[in-house]
Amino acid sequence: MSHEEPTLRPEDRIKSDVDKYGWHIALFEADTATPAFAYTIGLWKNFQHPEVITFGLPLPAMHALLSGAAELVKGNQPLALATDNFDFLDGLPVQFRRVEEENLGDYLGYARWYYNFEQFPAIQLLWPDEQSKYPWDAEHDERYKFSQPLLEHKLDFKFFEERNTAVFVAQQVFKENKPILRVRHDEEDGAWQFLTDAPATTDTIMLVALEQVVKHDPTINALFDLPTGQSAFREFVGGDWKRVEVTKREG
Repeated sequence: MSHEEPTLRPEDRIKSDVDKYGWHIALFEADTATPAFAYTIGLWKNFQHPEVITFGLPLPAMHALLSGAAELVKGNQPLALATDNFDFLDGLPVQFRRVEEENLGDYLGYARWYYNFEQFPAIQLLWPDEQSKYPWDAEHDERYKFSQPLLEHKLDFKFFEERNTAVFVAQQVFKENKPILRVRHDEEDGAWQFLTDAPATTDTIMLVALEQVVKHDPTINALFDLPTGQSAFREFVGGDWKRVEVTKREG
């Protein structure tokens, strides 16, 4: 009789990989709110080198890129910042840029857990389009506009959508300065609703740009990764959001 090894919890797998190989690579599929992304855990502990994160490619490709980066680090070859590196893609360069500390919590959750929520540095591996244009270049291919956030900057707008995306908002938010306490991201059409704590039938709805909502209440940025088909609730502005699946009974 064969005996299968028990499946490890993600936390146990991370610890095991970091101890055995020197690093773990965390992989996350794309959803309706964010692109796929992946990052290393363990480079800071074992090699005093920043962790590496990358976005927007198939998971096997990102795993290969980060594995290659980790092998270079292990071989005492630090990854130079803000310069083209041709060691990773066939015929195309990549660049590494530091990650602003404020952005670590948005993506590197397991790494933050591994380091007991203490400070650690990270850098981002950024890839260009087929013409070697990066996201910050004027001629960068529009098809990849939302594939890679630029984490070296503090982000005043974190959503992977156009700033002028039309969204539904309770008029009371802007006209009476009532707080946004309920948010819904519809599954059918991807529409956003930003509501008060009043019953849905008493909120008077208006259309505004998503950027206006974020400027009015920057804490809404915390919901940049809320997939379609989910709602979020909180008790007060600045409070923790509780996320739930949208049900057909929900107003």
